[in-house]
Amino acid sequence: MVNNLIFGFHSVNPLVWQQAESIEVLYIDNKRNDKRATELIKIAEEKNILIELVSNKYLDNLIKSNKHQGVIAKLAEEMSKAKTYTLKGVLTDLEAKSNSTIVVLDGITDPHNFGAIIRTCDCFGVDAVIISKDNSVGVNATVAKVSSGAINNIPVVVVNNLVTALDDIKEHGYWIAGTTLNERSVSLFEFKPDNKMVWVMGSEGSGLRRLVAETCDHLVSIPMFGNTQSLNVSVAAGVVLSYSKYALHV
Repeated sequence: MVNNLIFGFHSVNPLVWQQAESIEVLYIDNKRNDKRATELIKIAEEKNILIELVSNKYLDNLIKSNKHQGVIAKLAEEMSKAKTYTLKGVLTDLEAKSNSTIVVLDGITDPHNFGAIIRTCDCFGVDAVIISKDNSVGVNATVAKVSSGAINNIPVVVVNNLVTALDDIKEHGYWIAGTTLNERSVSLFEFKPDNKMVWVMGSEGSGLRRLVAETCDHLVSIPMFGNTQSLNVSVAAGVVLSYSKYALHV
């Protein structure tokens, strides 16, 4: 997202379908008459979204880039203000849920990985994503685009200290599992997740920091059977969350 502008089909489509009221105006390249654009226009018209057909240059100037794919949504003013979430507020909101999953990211600095993780979290019903203020990428235009609109569905909480945050989360009845290869680690597929579960994912380069790993109740690793012995962190998140949801129902 750039200011109050969402761009690209993967990001705009979910907004049109799920949050039409949040869109003040939908700008579309007037030279696009392909199926993808015409279907988006049809849905937008059905949802009474204001549509403006403009030149490709106009779209470039709006976001100072040509990465818009011919579609930009301008959010209504009240929707464009980023909502600030606090850990205390999110945990309070989740108290009534008997099944709850939180993802904590330790040192994820690549916006593409962060955006992909948020999209994965949305797919598997994660209730919140927590990142640290330092040594972490924030929510920016690339993150929003890669998340394909999922950034609008999941609270992202920024905390000063992950270890302190994990201790606070434990007090609300959650179990903490960190994904890392360690002498304490057990196979993910031998691990039985709890109904209130926190999964901590580290960076691909250095993994979980020592104090973060020590704060976890459990450490798990994903078994590898090929020549490559590591996964992209967004892919690892998908494996972990898919298994976690499955294991609770078997």
